[in-house]
Amino acid sequence: MKPALLKTLAIVLIGALAFLLGWHLLHGGWENLKEDWTGNYRPRPSPTAAPLALGPDGYYWGVTEDSYAMPGYVYKMKADGSGWKRVHTFDRSPRAPAAIHPAGGLVSDGGDSMLGVTAGRGLPSVGSTLYKINVKTGAQMTLAEFTDTEGPNLGSEPNATLVPDGTGSFLGSTVGGGKGGRGTIFKFHPGTGVFSTVAEIPYTPHSRNVACGPKDALASGGMGCWWGTFSGGGLEECGAVFKVNASSGEVTTVVEFTEGKGGKYPMGGVVNDGQGFFWGACNGGGKGYGTLFKVNATTGALTTIVEFTGQGGTTLGALPEAALVSDGHEFLWGSTLAGGGDNAGTLFKVDITSGALTTLVEFDEKESHHKGHHPNAPLVSDGHGSFLGTTTYGGKKDAGTIFKIDIATGVLTTLVELGKVGP
Repeated sequence: MKPALLKTLAIVLIGALAFLLGWHLLHGGWENLKEDWTGNYRPRPSPTAAPLALGPDGYYWGVTEDSYAMPGYVYKMKADGSGWKRVHTFDRSPRAPAAIHPAGGLVSDGGDSMLGVTAGRGLPSVGSTLYKINVKTGAQMTLAEFTDTEGPNLGSEPNATLVPDGTGSFLGSTVGGGKGGRGTIFKFHPGTGVFSTVAEIPYTPHSRNVACGPKDALASGGMGCWWGTFSGGGLEECGAVFKVNASSGEVTTVVEFTEGKGGKYPMGGVVNDGQGFFWGACNGGGKGYGTLFKVNATTGALTTIVEFTGQGGTTLGALPEAALVSDGHEFLWGSTLAGGGDNAGTLFKVDITSGALTTLVEFDEKESHHKGHHPNAPLVSDGHGSFLGTTTYGGKKDAGTIFKIDIATGVLTTLVELGKVGP
């Protein structure tokens, strides 16, 4: 073969390879190449331990946490998983100290924005904020910066989703800050921009070793009374259930968990069952895998309802962390972070009357039945007979998934598999 022809063929071959390589990199290969080059690490943010929230635009809004290599972001989607869009990415550079490390979920402010919190850098009053996202433009605005133990906005490291108090304000909590450094309860009015401290969690001898600031959303008990949980502190440092009077700021401990009493380390807050009880979950205790409990709202009496049994036994599941959610009938629904056959978490429902638990889904890391594993966020109704939820891991990029589960049949459908910046 003549040298000129060989040269021409080589040029054509190189050109074709360059085209194919360019096409591959343009269509996602570049991200895979970078990840493989750097050791195949997992730099993708996963959903926060908070429920999706319906916005005024008809979309469901969610938040991802920071990963060690990437900042978290706000996203939205329709109830069927279509129309997924990354709306805002948080800036955690030193040039932008406000609104760092997103935590909790979002809630509609009743207007054209969604409200949320950032927990900050882990340092007092650095990046701990209240913010809003405009649903039309996606613009993010910081509404208040927490000032730790002194100043106008007491508190630091808010982690819980805000809840409307019925008067136009929203209630929230912080893990740290306040005069005793044990956390605060606060309220914020988005219309006026007024921030006020409702209560400062008192320092007690029983809270000296474990941070006992509330980190989960509050639940209304009526008459201006709100209920919540401390994951630590209490008589044996096993956590507690408390209530706070939103008018007087008085904080009352209702139940102190101990090694032999109804589990330990309550997570996710509590939910009112409408029958005089508040239900919640403990991350530990029982048979060693956590429990479900209820507290009599009048007497404060604690009853252990379920003791989880891990990967086997009659009540599959371990390490429940999410708040329970009512289906509007006779069941409360929830999840466990671990347990089930593959130790990858479960979805369950519990009968409010009998206390009987039904395991609906056992996740598996092999994803042979469905995508995603290790759920730790509360479910939320889609208004069409299903609950929406998220998993922390799994899916095609191992950044978690968004799913729906049919309330009538218990059938789970994966809607979105999250990636580095989306599906």
